[in-house]
Amino acid sequence: MLRTVALLAVVGTATACADRVDPSAWSDSQAWAAMYPSALDVVKAVDPRTEPEEFADGHDACHPSDFIGDSLDEREVIRAASITLSLPPLDRRSPTQLARDGVTHMERKGWKGPRPDNIPALDGQASVDLTLPGSGRATVSATRERPTTIPAFNQVTISLHTDCLRNSSWHR
Repeated sequence: MLRTVALLAVVGTATACADRVDPSAWSDSQAWAAMYPSALDVVKAVDPRTEPEEFADGHDACHPSDFIGDSLDEREVIRAASITLSLPPLDRRSPTQLARDGVTHMERKGWKGPRPDNIPALDGQASVDLTLPGSGRATVSATRERPTTIPAFNQVTISLHTDCLRNSSWHR
């Protein structure tokens, strides 16, 4: 009997916690408004003459809505997207320099990460993770692409993911 009561207490508490989302908490839309424009500005600053490609990955639910965890609702979500810029072959900056420049620009906009001079290059690639406190994270990657049919070129990508936040479009 005591085990049953204890189990019911645990289930009741877990269910109550899973259903409680602070309505005043930062929403996915607010975080996105803080993150996305600054990341897009950084990519555009790398080469203002070239238009970046923007890929919206949508959003994913991030917490189970029941105690067992086999179903998700979208009360809280993680939004994701990436922005990619392919530079002209004449651009001779190294992937490391491109990543360092991106990190420097993002730090000016409130992002936190490693010091730009601590970004290593590995096999023609450089990648670094940053966070925008209370909003989400970004990965700045720069690579030297070497296709066989066209000249080699650099590519810069910023991948964005919000934290697990209140879904601004969720309606009960």
